[in-house]
Amino acid sequence: MIRLATYIAIASMIVSGVTLGAGEGTAVGVKPDALSRLGSNDRLLVVGADVSVGETIVTGPTGNVQLLFDDATRLVVGPRSSLQIETYLLGGGGGASKFAVNALAGTFRFISGNSPKSAYSIDTPTASIAVRGTEFDLTVGGRQNFVLLFEGALRLCSGTTCVDLTRRCDLGVIGGGAADVLAWTNPERDGLVANFPLPNIQASFGTPFRVSGAQACLAAPQNGSSNSLVNLPPPGPPRNQTTPCNNPQIC
Repeated sequence: MIRLATYIAIASMIVSGVTLGAGEGTAVGVKPDALSRLGSNDRLLVVGADVSVGETIVTGPTGNVQLLFDDATRLVVGPRSSLQIETYLLGGGGGASKFAVNALAGTFRFISGNSPKSAYSIDTPTASIAVRGTEFDLTVGGRQNFVLLFEGALRLCSGTTCVDLTRRCDLGVIGGGAADVLAWTNPERDGLVANFPLPNIQASFGTPFRVSGAQACLAAPQNGSSNSLVNLPPPGPPRNQTTPCNNPQIC
């Protein structure tokens, strides 16, 4: 469920002149060095530009795009990234019956909207993500993908192995037929949090695309630090606690 404050922030975008167009989604925030690609045709993205099924959003070293879809789902495509909108089918009640994207490379933020949890699916070249109503950042590398959960739950699958992220600040590592989850207290996270640049640049995003306390998930709270004020959960399950993936739709 989207909070009232988020509705107000989205409404303010529309009042200020950013309106949803004929496509499935709209670029409500664009930092230059971003384009949309459909086949061999490229077009520069600007605030208010529609995006539709089949298009691939591509950003350069300094670009990012904030996308607002008709079901109130929000996506951020970070710098040096590319993401294809594969399927978007509107159902009843303003939600989508199927919403699938292919995160090809780079870094992304996903904040689910009004659609049922079962509607969402995210693929990468080496893994699949089943979304269960959530906020998270995703980084797609060459052989591994990294996921940082802020709210909700996710199932990450690579090959026949899956892990579940269920606690705030859980960090998932997937790819190459392996999947793992590291709780915020796990010291092995220290070398991986650099894969999540969006919490450090989100001040430039519109309010609906920011995640409160996201930076606190980049490091375990220290005594006397401001991070200690964040209501972090108990540690998650131990590493390598994986389960077979029996759902052919996400594995």
